[in-house]
This record gives sequence, C-alpha cells and structure tokens, in this order.
Amino acid sequence: MHTEIGIAIGSQFCLVDLALYLPGQRTLAIADLHLGFEDALQQEGVLLPRQHLARIYQRLQKIFQTLEITPARPLKQLIVNGDLRHQFGPLSRQESKESFALLQWLVERAQRLTLIKGNHDGDLSQLAHRFASVEIKQSYQEQNCFFVHGDQIPDEIPNEIRWIVIGHEHPAISLRDSVTNRFETYKCFLIGMYEDKKLLVQPSFNLLVAGADLTKEAVLSPFIRESCLKDFSVYLVADDGSLYDFGPLRRLL
Repeated sequence: MHTEIGIAIGSQFCLVDLALYLPGQRTLAIADLHLGFEDALQQEGVLLPRQHLARIYQRLQKIFQTLEITPARPLKQLIVNGDLRHQFGPLSRQESKESFALLQWLVERAQRLTLIKGNHDGDLSQLAHRFASVEIKQSYQEQNCFFVHGDQIPDEIPNEIRWIVIGHEHPAISLRDSVTNRFETYKCFLIGMYEDKKLLVQPSFNLLVAGADLTKEAVLSPFIRESCLKDFSVYLVADDGSLYDFGPLRRLL
C-alpha cells in the first residue's frame, strides 16, 4: 500500500526509495554501498570520476528529508546490512577516507549505527572503533526481524523470527522503454519466503551500477532458491526514488 513516504509492507515495514524503514522502531536499513568501487575499477583500467560518495550523500539526504530525520531528530538506529566497502583485504585509501566520512555523517543522524558484516567487508574494526555508537555484528535481531547480509545462511535463526532481511543479491530488473525500445535496468526490492519465514531482499545502495538482472542472471544468495524466485514480489525503485509494485516476478519473465 502506498503511503506518503513509500510503500507499506504490512504494519512493520515501509519501503522508502532504496531504504527499508521500521517506523515503530525508528530504524532504517540500507545495504551494499560498496565504497571504494571506483578504486577497484581504476585498477582494472576503467577510469570514472569520483562521484559515488557524493551521490550516496544526496540519495540518503533525500530519504532523511522524507522521514524528517535530522541531527536534532535522529533515527534510533541505522543498519548497514553488509558490504559497506567494496574491495577485499586491507582498506584502500579511498575506502578509508570515504568510509570514515560517511560514518561520521551517519552517526550525527542516528543514535546507534550497526554494521552487519558482508562478504566484502573484511576487518571493519579500524573504522568502527573511532565511534562510540557504532557496532559490528554478524547478524542483528530487531524484535521479530532478523538482519543478515545473505551471502551465507547462519547456523541458527531464532524460532520467533517472522522476517529475514538480506542484502548481497543486488536485485534488479530490466524493462523495455516503449518510446526508445531499449531496455533499462532498475533496482528493486524482493519479498518472498525462506522456509516458513518471510524474506525481504534489499536493493544495493551502490549507485554506480544497477545490479543483477533477475530475468537473466542466476541468484547469488543461498536464501533464495532459483525454483521459487518467480513467486517473489517485485517492488521497483525508479531513479528518482519512486516505488512501483510489479507483483510476482513471473509476470516479467
């Protein structure tokens, strides 16, 4: 159901642009920022202007304005659901500089900042220890919601959990433009099932790439079975942050 701020998923969640908002807890979750992405491309001979961090600030600021989040009226919690950084191994200069700057900006707008470890993150402690309100977790439980990056299935998920929220998949779909007849790829949320629990897959907050096209590419996360993917509901996120309910993925295959 569309609301003033996004699309409500039951009474617990609201999809707001590329973020997931839990209004009852004043908690916001984003995933897969991949800071340092330009450095990795440069090492492969691809030169891009350094604009990723600026675009992240701009997109986050728009989300915060929608939710009326300010340093004077902060979130209770902000969750980064894995892959804050992009490159494996030690922090690059770009990653270190950008990650510190972004965390400094975020802790001014959230009382607590939880970094869930993703498969790209490596050692985040040298970033987190600079901030008293930043914690690092393998997973995080918020009432009956379980946040985990999604590259691996944890050994144990509490029985009382009703919702599992993952990143990692970078879900996107391609649609044909009726005017240009070209395909455009858009980020999206997915909602389906994992065993007896509801599964919500977050889009990537890496604004330099759209993501993995679900109509063409194999799934990445072990939480998602290829045979069940067609039954997942798709919520497309337009470039301006508008959200559209496309129903089950099978309609787009």
